[in-house]
Amino acid sequence: MLAQEADRLVGGAKAWLVIGDTALPRKGTMSVGVAPQYCGQLGKKANCQSLVSLTLAQGEVPVPAGLRLFLPQELPNKTCNIRTEIG
Repeated sequence: MLAQEADRLVGGAKAWLVIGDTALPRKGTMSVGVAPQYCGQLGKKANCQSLVSLTLAQGEVPVPAGLRLFLPQELPNKTCNIRTEIG
């Protein structure tokens, strides 16, 4: 739905789909998707969350079309009991 609205607002032959990544440094163990990964904000490998974004742009009008949390390969197989971990 969001992608359709973005296309309606700024889509067309002259539109660009911009794919971006964002790394958010994190400390602690309570955030989903945190793992040692390269973090551009810090310029080194560190515990962070990685997000992938899609933005549709035409001229100077960017419209966000999607945002997803990237889960490192080792995390989807990890099981946990959130009630136990949160306390």
